[in-house]
Amino acid sequence: MFQRLFSRITAVDPAPPWTLTNALTTLVAAFAAVILGSTLAAVLFIDSFYNLLIGWTLAALLMIGFVLFTRREPASLSALWRSRGAAEPNAFFLLLIGIGLAVTLDIITRGVTISFLPEAELMVLYFGPRPTPPAALIIAILYMALFQPFAEAMLFQGVLLPSLRGWLGPWPGFLATAALYGLFHLLMYPAPLQGFPGIWYSLVVPFIAALIYNSVRVYTGSTRAAALAHIAFGLFAILKLLTIVG
Repeated sequence: MFQRLFSRITAVDPAPPWTLTNALTTLVAAFAAVILGSTLAAVLFIDSFYNLLIGWTLAALLMIGFVLFTRREPASLSALWRSRGAAEPNAFFLLLIGIGLAVTLDIITRGVTISFLPEAELMVLYFGPRPTPPAALIIAILYMALFQPFAEAMLFQGVLLPSLRGWLGPWPGFLATAALYGLFHLLMYPAPLQGFPGIWYSLVVPFIAALIYNSVRVYTGSTRAAALAHIAFGLFAILKLLTIVG
């Protein structure tokens, strides 16, 4: 399995039907979506402690809409979701593997940081008032297990990964996409922690997770498969949060 994965990462993919400039513009639009969504939520829900989470949810919806609108042509839409000849992923198998990898990454995180904290995006609930409002939990579930996985899979594994692999080369593009994913999370979803733990939760964990999502996309040829792996991580993050806050 690993030999097959490495061979597929090393292989040169067909160029996507969009330019590198177009792909990077989509990344810039994603930054703008997070800023716009957060600003709208801050204005509309000024008295809510969870307006940032609401803003990130709005941003994910804006990102999905932007990617789909700018790739509405049949060729671009097809290339966004799958490589040529790729089969549909086995959803149950991917969710199972994804949860196992999420647990493994969490065990590593606990050993490295000597802490048991939720993901950076969910720390607003961890540090928020008790009891956590049911509405906030519902928004968190929708965001972590649906909207964010599809928005980020479409952007990073669907648009950026094939573009950067074609421009930089298979392995450099693979790693550069993960680095951009980690940087995006560091800037947009920073963990309210100081020093090394903050960097680990905000940058290192997303970078490692992106390596996994990229691997799924390259191995299966399917962006939907990468989104399913991301959904598994999101579901585990929600279960972990509920375990921590009771």
